Amino acid sequence: MTNDALTGTGHRDENGDFHGDESGTTRTRSTRTVALETARYTLESAVGGVRRTLRRPTASDIAMLCCTLAIGVAVGTTLVGGRLAALAMGAGLAAALTTVFLASERPLVRGLGGVVAVPVAVLVSSPLLLAGVLVLTSSSVGMIAGGSVWALVVASFAAGLVSWQQFGRGGVRRGSTGTMLATSGVVAVVVLPILPRADLRDRAVAAAADVLGVIRDVVITPEGSIAVVSFTGLVLVAAVLSSRALAAVPAERFVPPDRRDALAAAVDGLRRGCSLAIRAAIVLTVAAVAAPLVVEQFGTPPVRPAELRAVVPAPAGDGLATLVTTPGIRSAMVALAALALGLASLERLRGILGRGPAVVVARLVAPMVGGGLVALVLATALADPAAEADLRGVLQTALAGRAPPSVLEFLTSVPPLVLVAGVLVLALSSLSSLLWTVTTLRAVRLLPGRATGAALAAGAVFALAVGLAIDGRLEPALWTTAGAFVLWDIGEYADGIRTELGRDAATMRAELVHVGGTILAGGVVAGGTIGLYRWSAAAPSVTQPALAAVSVGTGLFAVVLVAWTLRG
Repeated sequence: MTNDALTGTGHRDENGDFHGDESGTTRTRSTRTVALETARYTLESAVGGVRRTLRRPTASDIAMLCCTLAIGVAVGTTLVGGRLAALAMGAGLAAALTTVFLASERPLVRGLGGVVAVPVAVLVSSPLLLAGVLVLTSSSVGMIAGGSVWALVVASFAAGLVSWQQFGRGGVRRGSTGTMLATSGVVAVVVLPILPRADLRDRAVAAAADVLGVIRDVVITPEGSIAVVSFTGLVLVAAVLSSRALAAVPAERFVPPDRRDALAAAVDGLRRGCSLAIRAAIVLTVAAVAAPLVVEQFGTPPVRPAELRAVVPAPAGDGLATLVTTPGIRSAMVALAALALGLASLERLRGILGRGPAVVVARLVAPMVGGGLVALVLATALADPAAEADLRGVLQTALAGRAPPSVLEFLTSVPPLVLVAGVLVLALSSLSSLLWTVTTLRAVRLLPGRATGAALAAGAVFALAVGLAIDGRLEPALWTTAGAFVLWDIGEYADGIRTELGRDAATMRAELVHVGGTILAGGVVAGGTIGLYRWSAAAPSVTQPALAAVSVGTGLFAVVLVAWTLRG
């Protein structure tokens, strides 16, 4: 048997004619062709899915996106610097595109979302990590800068999805679930190299036990500044999960028909109670953070139990401090949250088994495979000795004195690939936190079902205005506040156009007129308000009743003008 028959090789004569067996060449070309066709099909499916999801944005959508980016860059440059502001807004736009991939119903597109989620998570974690460092290491100015970075990411994320119809209909929730699935794929890359080695397994178990102990101390027996906010966070989580479980589990099936109406009324009452608890938890969290900024008796944010006893009159202060620090109450809320999560998960599993397990399993596995594969590639590429030494040094410096010694010992003993993959897991947690924050705001009905992206972008820009006001820059804060109302009005008008007339209707002229009128009205109102502010700051104090009446009437007229111009 010749080499041509074995390998499919041959030679060409002087005329260029091929002599020999071409089977190997054909096989190589066939494999290459199949790979190229598969890659092309995957890319075309992803692009087509994005186009079908976003479809053709209206003129109002484009105007809102441009206005959001312009306001974000301008305000962000003032608060945190131009480079960090641009990085935060770019991260938000990338997170928006990743959410569209991960929320798709097609397993192939969800798998591509898992691939994209890992590098995008690294991009998102960069500004959020800087924001966290500013909050933890600086004074109130650092908190303003950190909150501004978060607001910039949220604003650009919402603006990027303003034309997505699934925004307020579970799309972001599916995207956040897809992010968690991609994270589980990266976790598999971390765990699999550890399992065969007994020494690493023992150190991993010891580190996990110590970390769980720290979490238990933070959740059940906290002290100092995290006691109040951790309690309100527990109330929020328990109320949200309980409301979800009450809505998902068909409890009326377990009682006789004559008692179903009474049970339904009781369930509705419990859900209303959960809704009130959610709103109360959000208000208390904001108050715990904001009270030290406006009340001199409190120290640095957030409020501590000792400050509640000292500042709030007795017995209310003592009662509140005891409530937020009692371990039994916290343990009961953790148990309630775990029970609600278990019931909702079982009901979700029952629905999956009834809809066709094969397709659902494919949708679940695709982000895991995508995230695991790209994490393996990135971890292998970055696991060189120099990068390993730098990464270990950064982790040891950041965790020294904060993490248990077993965690530091485990990090110094794992292979470089596991170390890099673990960092990618932390990066994915930042992307997941962004998506779950938006999901929670929608679940507690702080975001409306219509024009959800516009409302979220406007709320984030308004948060930037609050940061400017706290920083003492009142005139930029007034301009930014007007910009927030303008964004909301443009986005709501765009949503109304899509709902009533459809995306294919010829509405560009009407939209451009509305956008121009809204921007002009917002500019006039903001300019007039700033003019009144400068006049009141320069003029002497108003002591005559007539001038006081004129001042009150002018303020009332400004409020009416804002409401009429921005809503009319």
